[in-house]
Amino acid sequence: GVPVNSRVSSKIQQLLNTLKRPKRPPLKEFFVDDFEELLEVQQPDPNQPKPEGNQMNVVKGEPLGVVTNWPPSLLAALQRWGTTQPKAACLTALDTTGKAIYTLTYGM
Repeated sequence: GVPVNSRVSSKIQQLLNTLKRPKRPPLKEFFVDDFEELLEVQQPDPNQPKPEGNQMNVVKGEPLGVVTNWPPSLLAALQRWGTTQPKAACLTALDTTGKAIYTLTYGM
C-alpha cells in the first residue's frame, strides 16, 4: 500500500543500469581459439634480410674433474657461489673477437 513514484531521474536510471552490468567480462572474451592458425605453416618472407657474417660455433673447454660435493642443480650451484663469493662474476658474454662485453654478477 505504499505509493511508488514511477518517475526516476535519468541519472539514477543510468546508475542502476551500470550496476546491473557484469563487473567482469565473460571468460570467452579473454581467450581466442587460434588452433587453425597454429596448424598453418608460415612461409618465410622473401624480402626478409639474410643473415650476414660467420656462423658461430660452441667452444669446448677443458673437461671438468669429478667432484663429489657438486651441487645437484645449476640453481643450487649459483646459490652456493653467490653466498661464498658475493658480487663475483658468474657469467660473461663475449663478442665475436673474444672480448668480454657483458658480465653478470651474482650475490646474496
